[in-house]
Amino acid sequence: MKKFILAAIAMVSVASVYAQIEQGTVLVGASSNAGYNSFKPKDGDSQSTFSIEVKGGYFVAENVVFGLNLGYASEEDASATAVGVFGRYYIDGKFFLGAGVNSMTTKYDDDDFDFETTVSTVPLEIGYAAFINNVIAVEPAFTYTIYGSDAEGSGIGINVGFTLYLNRGE
Repeated sequence: MKKFILAAIAMVSVASVYAQIEQGTVLVGASSNAGYNSFKPKDGDSQSTFSIEVKGGYFVAENVVFGLNLGYASEEDASATAVGVFGRYYIDGKFFLGAGVNSMTTKYDDDDFDFETTVSTVPLEIGYAAFINNVIAVEPAFTYTIYGSDAEGSGIGINVGFTLYLNRGE
């Protein structure tokens, strides 16, 4: 966790001046773990997953967005769906810090047993909005997710997404 915080501080300290993202802008995006996501349960082995997430949000103030997200993840013998809320704060319209709360339902399908469980997750992210043009951004992000309930543990990831910023003023 200390490395995550240090990385966040480093990214913020090198931010350059850029146009702010205005209140009233609508955010619509999709992301996936284009490289690596790993989950380590409290008393288990690490597991790698594939995931995809879509989100929509509204900038309630300059550089502050809140919204909803839906996600799907898959690994060897399980699949999960998640629904939740998120918030982000943008620094100079480029770098962002985000957090959320999700409810994730996981279905396990193994030769020996089948069952379903629901857990709460708290995803934290730090990323960069690299604008291709006035409304489209490629967004690489480092993520750290805390899992609660029966799946107590944490996960780290590197995700890449595409996001539309509609009605974005300059």
